[in-house]
Amino acid sequence: MLLSMTGFGEARERLDEVLCRVELRSVNNRHFKLSLRCPDGFLQFESEIEHVLRETITRGSVSLAIRFDRTSNSKAPRINPDAIADYWAQINAICSQLSVAPPEIGKLLTLPGVMDDGAFDAATAQEMWPVVARTVRAAAVHMGDFRRREGESMAAELRSQCHSIASHVDLISTMAPQVIHEYRDKLLQRVNELVKDLDTRLSPADVLREVALHADRCDITEEITRLRSHLTQFLKLVDDTTSQGRKLDFMCQELFREVNTIGSKSNHVGVAHAAVEAKVCVERMREIVQNVE
Repeated sequence: MLLSMTGFGEARERLDEVLCRVELRSVNNRHFKLSLRCPDGFLQFESEIEHVLRETITRGSVSLAIRFDRTSNSKAPRINPDAIADYWAQINAICSQLSVAPPEIGKLLTLPGVMDDGAFDAATAQEMWPVVARTVRAAAVHMGDFRRREGESMAAELRSQCHSIASHVDLISTMAPQVIHEYRDKLLQRVNELVKDLDTRLSPADVLREVALHADRCDITEEITRLRSHLTQFLKLVDDTTSQGRKLDFMCQELFREVNTIGSKSNHVGVAHAAVEAKVCVERMREIVQNVE
């Protein structure tokens, strides 16, 4: 079962006069990385939030936003004048040194400590944490469903590309024996043209020796065998019970290496064209796999 690293999830739960809303977004990343936006009082729970998310997410850049909507009777947040004045003084000093215009003061409202939200201080956040934890977990479940649906589409495309590569490999396997025969015929034709006006005869052993050397250099039997084995392993990873993005990425590298070797070793136009088509398929697979958890 493949899981996409790109996903979206949301959940909400009401507690008295406050509605807790959680939004989750994720994009691909080699490791797990959390970006958290929430009222200052809830920053103490960042490690717990990360633990909740790691229950269902192993890789990806995850952005989590926790917001609270109040009813009309709720107390609105207030601006902390000391904090915003301190920010403004520092920014103005830096702008003066750099000879640039300062930003709009409204952009400072998102900085930590500027909005003094008495309703969500550390003590209140401690009381509300169970509700927030449930909402975060529900949003993660929602995003998990999204990522599974995306993963199913990605798995179908990967299987299709594997079958395309297998068909190209079958074609290459069919043409491979022709490479030696064509080389032998061309070699005989060229040598005969060169020696036809000379009083000399070409020894069959000489031709056989040259053809044997060429056959050894152009032999792609091992590459074809490994390529088919890699395709079988790749499809097993696609159908694994857990998402295997790292292993699939490694298998794409191995597939590309074998296809590239086949194209470079075989001195045959048909084989070269088939190898190019197979490499195109591998590149498509690599693009998909980059977004698999």
